[in-house]
Amino acid sequence: MPFVVVITGIPGVGKSTITKLALQRTRAKFRVVNFGDIMFEEAVKAKLVTHRDEMRKLSLKVQRELQLKAAQRILEISREEPVLLDTHATIKTPLGYMLGFPKEVIEVINPKFIVIIEATPSEILGRRLRDLKRDRDVETEEQIQRHQDLNRAAAISYAMHSNALIKIIENHEDKGLEEAVNELVKILDLAVEEDA
Repeated sequence: MPFVVVITGIPGVGKSTITKLALQRTRAKFRVVNFGDIMFEEAVKAKLVTHRDEMRKLSLKVQRELQLKAAQRILEISREEPVLLDTHATIKTPLGYMLGFPKEVIEVINPKFIVIIEATPSEILGRRLRDLKRDRDVETEEQIQRHQDLNRAAAISYAMHSNALIKIIENHEDKGLEEAVNELVKILDLAVEEDA
């Protein structure tokens, strides 16, 4: 039976680091799949982009087609092994925010859990400024907070179309990464136990 746990958070929140460390500690065996990577593979195959950061500049229609293709590939993978789906709940485009999972996409993926990683806007801004590997838009702390608020609203919408449970994990500098990782480990262990 397909089994997917979605992990999401805006760029710079520490999602990839937390995911990597939690997977080293959990009893559960998940295959990590990055939704954007699969969309990017589909876009490259269609000769639409050459760099991942160009994706958000594609037309809405094209992005939605790529999302659906990616969802179908993820469904196939999740039939073979549990998937931890690393993704963004909302994507900032030149025209506004786009849902990472429109209705038809979330219904295909049908996750059991949606985990949102959050931090304060100042922490996220600092992490982005230190990450020189990515070409990211410059945002104010207010815009970062708005994006996190939109992610929470999107997660509720996704849960409505999949019956997924929602968990928010905070990744603050003063609390330490360790606490956030331990919370995710608990969710992953419970997720697999619930499915057994």
